[in-house]
Amino acid sequence: MLIVDSELCIGCGVCEESCAFGAIEVIDGCAVVGDACTLCGACVENCEVEALQIEGAEKSVQADLDSWRGVWVYCEFRAGTLAPVSLELLGAGRKLADARGVHLSAVLIGAGTGDTAQRLIGHGADIVYQVDDPALAYFTDEAYGAVLIDLIKKHKPEIVLAGATAIGRSFIPGVANSLGAGLTADCTHLDIRLDDGALLQTRPAFGGNIMATIVCLSSRPQMSTVRPKVMQAMEFDAARQGKIVNVTPDPVLLQTKVRVLESVVFEQDDVNIQESDILVAGGRGMDNAKGFELIRELADSIDAAVAASRAVVDAGWIGYPHQVGQTGKTVAPKLYIACGISGAIQHVAGMQSSETIVAINRDENAPIFDVADFGIVGDMYKIIPMLISKIEGHRKS
Repeated sequence: MLIVDSELCIGCGVCEESCAFGAIEVIDGCAVVGDACTLCGACVENCEVEALQIEGAEKSVQADLDSWRGVWVYCEFRAGTLAPVSLELLGAGRKLADARGVHLSAVLIGAGTGDTAQRLIGHGADIVYQVDDPALAYFTDEAYGAVLIDLIKKHKPEIVLAGATAIGRSFIPGVANSLGAGLTADCTHLDIRLDDGALLQTRPAFGGNIMATIVCLSSRPQMSTVRPKVMQAMEFDAARQGKIVNVTPDPVLLQTKVRVLESVVFEQDDVNIQESDILVAGGRGMDNAKGFELIRELADSIDAAVAASRAVVDAGWIGYPHQVGQTGKTVAPKLYIACGISGAIQHVAGMQSSETIVAINRDENAPIFDVADFGIVGDMYKIIPMLISKIEGHRKS
């Protein structure tokens, strides 16, 4: 909570000017905080008379930071399958661990995990803490969180990474809060600061208009969630050697107030766009829902999946599972064809890791051309049918 000391406040208005969210207003010579406050702290830093403070923001500095060593990755195992982001995080974690000169460990929680632990070693892990128990067949925040917290307290890793998936976003913040640790969500880049070994956690901020690098100096572990498809997984090496530690959880940790009756896998109306090698994405430049059908035709002609910008999803032309961008999914296909997409930074954040980007837009100054490998300027209703015709002709020949 942001607290205003009315006795110290001089009504200068600096806090009002420095608030990017318009959450502070000077009324009758004193600052008043509104509901839009996000506790970003900008006003606190700019208040020369120190009339503002964030209550509860103070954290005690841990005196034993050097006793925390090692990089951990929570490897998400759901419905009998390892989430692909787990392997991506092992790739990133391997680089961090090598930079720190420490072990890279994976935490595998679930039931019936089979040979998954050995697979994690092949993808870069030195140690796998495997917690395989029938009580963990279904995910619950309480049980998974309690198991992970217990492991972290016992082994004290300095860095803990997890995927910014529905499950990761659900229970990792609670784990961080219980440990009194800092957590940076939706990171797009991770690095080690060489002079003190701190984890540099970079993520979009202010609607994607800037990239902020966050450092947790006073607490351990340093925790981050990372969006799928922004890190690169290591190639599997069957010859890699590692240690698998089978952990038997205390029954108390498995107690939960939630009872899962059934787990239903949602079948999306098309393939998962994050797993597709080719994506054809349509934007507002297609003008209407009927025009968006051209996108589907082009996608069908090259065996691609259909993606979309937020504007198209908001207009109801296609469902949310197809949305690419900061508020949608992050993708990294071999080929990304952007049709009628202007290239707002929020969209680019979700597809800029694609191997080859082709942009089609009638506006030659559209920002999408700044990130595209190949660009076509012109009318989509002429260009796309020509592409489809050429592709079909090539296939027949």
